[in-house]
Amino acid sequence: MRLLFPHSPQRSFRATASSCLHSLKPVLRPRALLYRHLSTPPSLLRTSASGKEWEAVIGLEVHAQLSTTTKLFSPAPAAPSPSPNTRVSPIDAAFPGTLPLLNPACVKLAIATALALSSTVRPRSSFDRKHYFYGDSPQGYQITQVFDPIARGGELKVLGELDGIGYDKTVGISQLQIEQDSGKSVHADDGVTTLVDLNRAGVGVLEIVTEPDLRSAEESVAFLKKLQRLLWHIGASVAEMDEGSWRCDVNVSVRPVNGPLGTRTEIKHLMKFTSIKEAIDYEIDRQMALLERNQPVSPETRGFDTRTGQTTRLRSKEDAVDYRVFPDPDLPALVLNAAEIDAVARSLPEPLDTRRERLREQHKLSIYQVAVLMDEPGAVEYFESVARGREGKKAANWVIGELFGWLKMRNLGLRESPVDPALLGSLMDLVESGRLSGLRAKDALHLMIDGDTRPPADIAAANGWTQDNDAAALELLCDEIVAQHPETADKVRAGKTRLIKFFVGEVMKRTKGKSNPVIVATLLRKKLLGDE
Repeated sequence: MRLLFPHSPQRSFRATASSCLHSLKPVLRPRALLYRHLSTPPSLLRTSASGKEWEAVIGLEVHAQLSTTTKLFSPAPAAPSPSPNTRVSPIDAAFPGTLPLLNPACVKLAIATALALSSTVRPRSSFDRKHYFYGDSPQGYQITQVFDPIARGGELKVLGELDGIGYDKTVGISQLQIEQDSGKSVHADDGVTTLVDLNRAGVGVLEIVTEPDLRSAEESVAFLKKLQRLLWHIGASVAEMDEGSWRCDVNVSVRPVNGPLGTRTEIKHLMKFTSIKEAIDYEIDRQMALLERNQPVSPETRGFDTRTGQTTRLRSKEDAVDYRVFPDPDLPALVLNAAEIDAVARSLPEPLDTRRERLREQHKLSIYQVAVLMDEPGAVEYFESVARGREGKKAANWVIGELFGWLKMRNLGLRESPVDPALLGSLMDLVESGRLSGLRAKDALHLMIDGDTRPPADIAAANGWTQDNDAAALELLCDEIVAQHPETADKVRAGKTRLIKFFVGEVMKRTKGKSNPVIVATLLRKKLLGDE
């Protein structure tokens, strides 16, 4: 990785500006793409009251904070902090005389994401200044990559069965660009005062821009969830909407089926999947209603009001501010060689879809179980550690059905779990060996989640839960109880096999729950029905 300054600053600016203008040419769409039409399932077409069919055309701009220790151009910590303005360097606050220094970790994560999306990583990219004035951006501009982004092209496949849309969908990627995040403005209740927190200012962000290949709110949300899983999978971003590390802008237009593209509107700063779905659905209906009345759709930027479920006009695209974008004179071009890109490629984990298929085939998991594991960062690694040397389906039941359930009740994520995979595996082994019943094992797990750090065997022994499965003693006890209830035993022999549960219950009472009910049931079936 090299940062390349041209020899002559004055000449280089003109040359770079010319290069930037030239680099815009491949981004311009051929005229044929104005009529771009992907195969759209009939269920995605909207039929108006007049019976006319309309098709939505949707593109997304995703902003994901990169998971680095420090910010994009400063040594300040990138992690969020509850205390405002405690993670701010002079560079973030735009003190005079400070100069940006590119964080290589941000570049590596951007390359990793590009490779995971089958994008082309460009050997030479550059940074630009996008000028605007706002309180939470003390520089007066944002450093981004408008003219020469780090990667272009690529795709992400949304698989119907695994991703929940009922059919396969390939969504094209237009480009990926590295940029810095802004600070955060907090508006006081008095309607006058605005407080600014610069902790987030300068954090590295990767913007991922899709082609206008999506045709519904459901497709858009399915794509975003798949992209979120991908970023988790490769460790590029935490991508948590609630934390503000994942935001989305949506471009929506409506056209007659197979017609030319309509006028698009942009819906800004959507931060929840539910909001994205509601905003897209509302905007499609709004534009359809306008076109049905032969009224034009205005090219504009809109916001989404979560209280009303409606999009509202923010500003016209025709009145948009001139951001005066030009190359950043303080930052050299970013030059990457093939060896550096190959090194990142070798560090990537197995492809996301490959992992999902492997979980299903190797561990015999259901689609639901795979989805739950993939939707929780670190869950696949945790599960596979528990499942090592054990039955995968049973391990998944313990991880998903028991551990996740109790963690959720305590508002904890897997990262905060006090139960490591080795302890959960030991608990499973106690159940499989018959030394602990499933019910008591769940009780032990609850204690472990609440902070009991003892091994599961010690917890079971201390509470008197360890089962006594001495075969000879159990056989004698079963004989005794069967002899005490001859009429019930005859009914079992006559075919009412459900009554075996009665005898199991009697044995469990006599042993105070310390016998394995499965072993007891097997012994009773052997005695009463002759089962081997």
